[in-house]
Amino acid sequence: MLVWFMHGASVRRSGYADPLRDRLIADFSDRGLTLPEFYSSYWGEELGSTNEIWDYVQQDLEAFKWDYPQIDIDDVFHYRQRREQLITGFFQDIFKYLSSQQGREIRRTVAMQFLNFLTDNPYDEDLHLVAHSLSSVILWDLLFSDYGTSDPAYYFRSVINGLVDSPNKRKVKLRSITTLGCPLLIFKQMMNVNDQPLKTFASTYSGTALRWINVIHASDIFAYPLRSSLNLEDTDLFFRDRYLGERNFLKKSIGDVAMALGLIADHTSYWRSARVSKLVMANLIGDYEELSGNSPILEFGEFD
Repeated sequence: MLVWFMHGASVRRSGYADPLRDRLIADFSDRGLTLPEFYSSYWGEELGSTNEIWDYVQQDLEAFKWDYPQIDIDDVFHYRQRREQLITGFFQDIFKYLSSQQGREIRRTVAMQFLNFLTDNPYDEDLHLVAHSLSSVILWDLLFSDYGTSDPAYYFRSVINGLVDSPNKRKVKLRSITTLGCPLLIFKQMMNVNDQPLKTFASTYSGTALRWINVIHASDIFAYPLRSSLNLEDTDLFFRDRYLGERNFLKKSIGDVAMALGLIADHTSYWRSARVSKLVMANLIGDYEELSGNSPILEFGEFD
C-alpha cells in the first residue's frame, strides 16, 4: 500500500504530515496489518517566502506612519493581524499557483516526486491520496483537468491505471482519495472544473469502487462539501462528505469573533486530529461501516 500526502497553502516544512502518519502507523501496528509506504509530497519551496506580499504592505504602512506620525496606523488600517494571516496563510500561495507558470512548476515538482516514490516502491500497486487545502485543488488538476500531454499532470496520471492511455509499463491502482479542508467548491467556476472526467474514471472500476472522503471541520471556513457541486448522485464513485462537528459553546456565543481568532488554526489542524486519523484509516482499509456513518462526529473541546 502506498500513501501519498499533499500539503496545503503556506506550508514551508516537509514534516507537515508527521502527526497523522504516526497515528496511522500506530493504528496499522495495533491491527497487525502491514505498514504502508508513506510519502509527504513537498512543493512549498516553489512558491518562496510566505511573507513576500505582506512585506510590501508593511513598507507602505511604515511610509504612512512617517508622513503622519500623529495618526495611529490601527485607525486607518483595521485587522492587521487577520489580514496578514489571510495573505501569508492562504491567498498568496493560491494566487501564485493559479498563475500558469508557477502552477505548472508545482505540478512538475509533485509529478517528479510521485514518479520517484513509485520507483522506490516497485512492488506496491495500491495507491491512496491524502490532500489538504490547496493541494486538493492541485490534486484535481493532476488527475482530471484538461491538460495536454506536455503538462506535468500527464506524467502523474500516466502511471495510474484507467486515467490515460500511455506506454508506461508500471501502473498503480488508485484506491482512495481523502481531502481535508477542501476549497475546491470555491475554485469550481474560476477553474472551470468539469466533473465528467472524475465520473468517467470512477466508471472504470469493477468490484470495489474508488473511494473519496471529503473531511470538513465545523470551524474551517475554507472547507466545503462537494457532492452537489460535482453532481455526484448516481455515480460509480463511493463519495462521502464527512462533517466533523464540535460542541464549542464559546464559538457559538461569540460568533464572528471566534471565526476571526481561529481563521488559520482551524484550517490547519487536520494533520494533528485523532478524528481525522480515524477517517483516513477507514478510507485506507476500506472500512465502509465507519465511512458511511451518517451522523456528524460531535465532541466537546478541541478538534484534536
